[in-house]
Amino acid sequence: MGTFPASVNRIRRAAHNLDMTRPQPGRQPRHPSGGVSRAVARRNPLRPEYVDRAPLWWALLLACLMAHPYVVLLLEDPALDPTITAGHICMILADLALLGSALILSFDAHLRRSLIRARLATVATLVAVQDLPLVVIAVADPGHSGHSYRLTAGHLVTVVVVLLVLTVGTRDQHPPRFSALLGGLVLGSLVLAARLTLLVSDPTPFLSTHRGTDLLLIATIAAVTAAVVATLLRSPLPRWAAIRISCGICAVFAARAWSTLVEATSPPPAAVAAVLVCSALLATSVVGLLLATLQASITREAKLLLRAAEAEATVQHDREVVHEMRAATAGIVAGVHLLASGRVPPGPRRLALRHMVDVEAARLGRSFSDSPDDLHDLAVDDIVEPLVVAHEALGHRVIWRPGGHHVTSRRDALSEVLNVLLTNAHRHAHGHATTVSCRPVGGSVEIRVSDRGPGLDPDLKDRLFQWGARGTRSTGQGIGLQRAHRLMLELGGSLHHDDDAARSGGAVFVVTLPGTGEAAEPPRVVPFPLPASIPARTTR
Repeated sequence: MGTFPASVNRIRRAAHNLDMTRPQPGRQPRHPSGGVSRAVARRNPLRPEYVDRAPLWWALLLACLMAHPYVVLLLEDPALDPTITAGHICMILADLALLGSALILSFDAHLRRSLIRARLATVATLVAVQDLPLVVIAVADPGHSGHSYRLTAGHLVTVVVVLLVLTVGTRDQHPPRFSALLGGLVLGSLVLAARLTLLVSDPTPFLSTHRGTDLLLIATIAAVTAAVVATLLRSPLPRWAAIRISCGICAVFAARAWSTLVEATSPPPAAVAAVLVCSALLATSVVGLLLATLQASITREAKLLLRAAEAEATVQHDREVVHEMRAATAGIVAGVHLLASGRVPPGPRRLALRHMVDVEAARLGRSFSDSPDDLHDLAVDDIVEPLVVAHEALGHRVIWRPGGHHVTSRRDALSEVLNVLLTNAHRHAHGHATTVSCRPVGGSVEIRVSDRGPGLDPDLKDRLFQWGARGTRSTGQGIGLQRAHRLMLELGGSLHHDDDAARSGGAVFVVTLPGTGEAAEPPRVVPFPLPASIPARTTR
């Protein structure tokens, strides 16, 4: 009775295997079978180790897709130079990709409650909001074309604000309190206003390497950009994501610095490619971060479900044990009371009653053990006799004749199953006697427990052995039959209700176990009714 059911052990093994398949610090993820799960990682895009590798290919593919305006314009008119128009269109696509990345980062930050991811969403929104209108102006007015690919004094304002967003108030890494997208929209609008003010005061505010003040501004922008990169590399972001985003930022700065150095008058393809790669790296990195977050959420939810299932199974097991202990204790108490009252005179009856108390007390003591007893060759009569005596002591008349049959089973488990059936018969048969019979069937032995009560409710037959199943007139808990059925399955036997035999009235339960050969000659036992001095008691 004290051993955990197989369902609890299966749930615990599943939880252990789930822990083994999760990436552990300092070791490579392994499959529950012991092998490294590389094939599984390739197939499952939600596994973090898969996310760490694939986005690089996604980034290249996305960058190529965003560069399609060059191909489209060349196919439209091969004689047309697509550099200017296609370059501006690619810049617009890159800004739109930034906005999409900000949306994904905002969702990821909400799921993980991560401040650094929320700040990155704010930065991506800020950069897109302040850059996209200037690119549109460059498309509409070729005289302002350089705003989409050259460095200006306004870029210093942008990188300083970005650095402040990433550093101010991030030491404690508390969950974000405000909308990351709304914050990026507000800051981006303010930065855009500052850049438009500079544009009004100087229509061509492009920096030049021929002026000392401009070189100082370029150096300052480079220093602040380096500080932004260093902040990202020290952030709580996964290392792979921080490196990729930092590489994208460096690529954008290098592209604009190159365009400024050569004083380009149209978007250089190399600069456009760098911007596209930056946007693609950011977009695929945030997708990888979101997939890792979803994987962590799925794993956490699965573990919680497993723990809840384990707790429920453990509670059910404990209730089953208490249920059987109450039934066994009732027989022991009734037997001890009869022995102490002196109403059973010395002789076979008293010896049988004392033997029952000893057997049931020993079984009750073994119920606290965590290790089940092994399968043995058991005499059915040795199991049934103490139970019959115990129920007779409770005022329950049981008709039984020894048959000398042997089965392969565990003593305590078989005793518990038969005790459940006898107790249920006592409760539901309304005073009618219960019959226990045994017969060989092929290589098995059938133990039949039948009564002349009202029988089973028709609605109960399909769920008879489920947890909590009980009839409308039953006062039980729906525990005993479920546990008895499970114990029989664990023993390699079966327990079922014989509907055909029960048609004449009552209930007939059949326990089937592997036999161990021909029945031995039954012992000569004289039936002896015990004095019904103890009122009938039920525990179910």
